Order: sequence, then C-alpha cells, then structure tokens
Amino acid sequence: MRSSRGLLAAVVFLLAVPVALLCQILFGSGAGTTIHLALGAGSVVLALAVFDFKLPRWINWIGCVSAGALGAIFLLQAVALLIPNDSLNHFAYQVLGQSGAGSLFPALLVPESLFPALLVLWFVAMLLFDSQGKTRILGFVALSIAVGFEVYTHTLSYLGTPIEAQPQILRLLMLPMFVWLLFESTKKVHLK
Repeated sequence: MRSSRGLLAAVVFLLAVPVALLCQILFGSGAGTTIHLALGAGSVVLALAVFDFKLPRWINWIGCVSAGALGAIFLLQAVALLIPNDSLNHFAYQVLGQSGAGSLFPALLVPESLFPALLVLWFVAMLLFDSQGKTRILGFVALSIAVGFEVYTHTLSYLGTPIEAQPQILRLLMLPMFVWLLFESTKKVHLK
C-alpha cells in the first residue's frame, strides 16, 4: 500500500458527515462538535500522510502545514463548542474561522479559507506529479469539482456574499477529492 496514513485520512474525512448525522439523530445534538472533531483528526492524519507521496519536498511541506493548521483550527472549534467561553468562541470562529471573513480580513486571508485553498493546491500538485493510470482520471474529475468549489466560494465572497451566507451543503463537493485520495493511497508501490 502506498500510504496507510493517506487511507486513514480519507476514511476519516468520508465518514465525518455520516457519523455527525448519526450523532444528531441518536442524541439530538452534537453534529457540529462531531464534524469538527472528525475534520480535525482527518486533517492531522493528512498532515502526516503528505510525505508518503513523491512530490518536491517544499510542496509536501505546504500540504503538511496547511493540513496541520486546518486540523488545529477544527479541533479548537470543537473545543469551543464543548466549553462555553466567549473568548475561545470568538478566537476559534471569528478570528481563525470563516465567520471572520469580511469583518477582519478578505475571505482568502482568513485561515479557515486560506488553508483549504493551499491544501487543494497540494492535491493538484499530487495529481500532476505523482498520479498515474486510472486513478489519475478520477483525480482530474475530483479536483475539477474541488477547484470549481473553491473558485465559486471565493468569487461569491469577493462579490459581497459572506461565507456563512453561502449554501453550506456545497462543502460536500470537497468529498470526491478524498475518494480520490483513498484510491491513490491504496495503490501498490512499484519499486524501480
């Protein structure tokens, strides 16, 4: 297997929504906390997995830092949901999160918007430099959707629609990227 950590990260990302929905159905609450915990855990594992792929070291470092920062932000937001503290909530959601877009910074400079964009760029680099065969076709489709979503989101934000006013269901358009990661991670390593 090419990357067991990549496989684990992809599974965590892909199971985040169903597990959050299950928590909401079973307990009547907790979907927000669950989704943030899953996205945080998936991002941290992905930060470690980027070095399993054969990309220039500086590109892998961009992927690692982006995924690690996203993991920290999502985990901090989960903690802010669990611990009622106005300062923590403000920092996690207004300063680091997408709720701060427009009021403090342009949307692309908000950490929760910047790091996913950089992570998508890492995925594009992986597609161009390290993907082969049938999974490369799946990668083109998945990343076309992800890049289109990123462009759409940032265009709406630039035109004045705040990120929190945009349809949140569209974030599911990022999931095909993790389906592709699942397939890339399970490829057999060919020794030369």
